[in-house]
Formats: sequence, C-alpha cells, structure tokens
Amino acid sequence: GVEALQRRAARSLDEDHFRIQAILIDPGHGGRDPGAVASHVIDGKKVEIREKDVVLEVALDLHKRLSATYPDKRILLTRSGDTYPSLDERVQMANGIPLRNNEAIIYISIHCNASFNKSARGYEVWYLSPEYRRDLVSNRVEAGNEDILPIINDMLEEEFTTESVIIARNMLHYFDSYFKGKTISRGLKAAEWFVVRNAKMPSVLVELGFVTNEQDARLLVDPAHLQLFAEALYSAVSDYIRNFESTAGVGTQ
Repeated sequence: GVEALQRRAARSLDEDHFRIQAILIDPGHGGRDPGAVASHVIDGKKVEIREKDVVLEVALDLHKRLSATYPDKRILLTRSGDTYPSLDERVQMANGIPLRNNEAIIYISIHCNASFNKSARGYEVWYLSPEYRRDLVSNRVEAGNEDILPIINDMLEEEFTTESVIIARNMLHYFDSYFKGKTISRGLKAAEWFVVRNAKMPSVLVELGFVTNEQDARLLVDPAHLQLFAEALYSAVSDYIRNFESTAGVGTQ
C-alpha cells in the first residue's frame, strides 16, 4: 500500500544521494619494517626518529577526529599498532569494503620522507598519475561486450583521478595555511606508488616531512606539530566530504 510506496521512494532518494561510506587510513610500514630512520641531536639529546612511529601517531589522531565527527561512516585503519600488514593486505582491505552504487571510499596513505641530501625538507602530497590505467573493472563481463571494458575502465579512472587531485589539493591548502614559516611545501605530485595505484578508489599518499633533515626532524618529534598534521588532514577530508556529498562528486566542486 501507501507505506510500501513511501519506503520505496525513500530508498530511491537515498540511492540517488552520493556519500562517502568509508575512509581507510593507512600508516605506512610498521612491525619489522621501521620505514625511514634517522638520528639527530635535539636539545642536547640524541633522538632516533622512525617513520613507522610518526605516521602511526598522526593516523591514530586522524582516525579519532574523523570517528567523532562521522559516526555513520566506516573510519578504518590498516594498522592501529606496531604491526606490518603487507602492501597486498593493505590494498585488499581497501578493495574489500562493500559499497553500494552511490557510495565511495577514500584511501589515505601516510608516510615520511628520507634523502641522502640532508637539506631536503618539507611536506608533499602524491596522487595516482593519470597516465596509469588500473584494472578497475572486473574481467567477468558478458560475452560480446569485451570491447566496452577499456572504455568503462577509463571513465572510472578519470573519475578516481579527478577526485584524488581534489583531495590532495585540499590537503596542501591546509598544510600551507597551518605550516607557513615552519616548513616548506614540495607541492602536489603524481606517481605510481604500489599502494596508491592498486586501490580501486580515490587515493592519496602524504609525505609529512624528511626524517633525515634536522629542521623537519624537530617537527616530527613534536607531539603538538603531529596533532596539527592530523588536524590539517581532518579539515581537508571534511571539506572534501562536504563538497562530494552536496554535489555528487566527480569534479563538480
């Protein structure tokens, strides 16, 4: 009767409304893999900085902030302690999250940099190079329709790349406003990192700074600075969610 029609209409409206259903935060390395490591004398004390510790601290803080604001979304971590999920496991975790047609997921990988050049410093945000085409569409397609697969794949890829660039630019905007004068921006970059290029969703990889640079190292061991990183990432993701869910995403911001 009328109630059934109302329920169907409500469900139809809900399916037309685009939403971010999940955010997967991936602190790089962990466990037996410390990532980039460097030692510095800071305020008269020798301090060893390990990438796996720095990125986990930021990731846990970001997870807490997003979970508090979005109790209706799945805010997930690839690791919440000193463990080592393999790259394949991280990607499988991301690609294994069930989504409906109107739902999307964001993948955020957090890392620190290192360089033989001790003066190299600053933060940067990477997104998947648009030249790289992932196999985003299952090969299990009806016989006779094989020729449309590359077209669908390219359309999805363009959407994911566009969304990834928007998220990455948001992050740089907040980093620039939070850290002006404290460190430098190395800008927006494109690459084919394993983790980012295998995740079937908008994906970004954030480099917080260089553990090998003394000025960056002072910031990376400062809990207040790491909290600012989490706050900047939180603000960038929140802005993206607000825009995506109000405009149905795909470059319409």
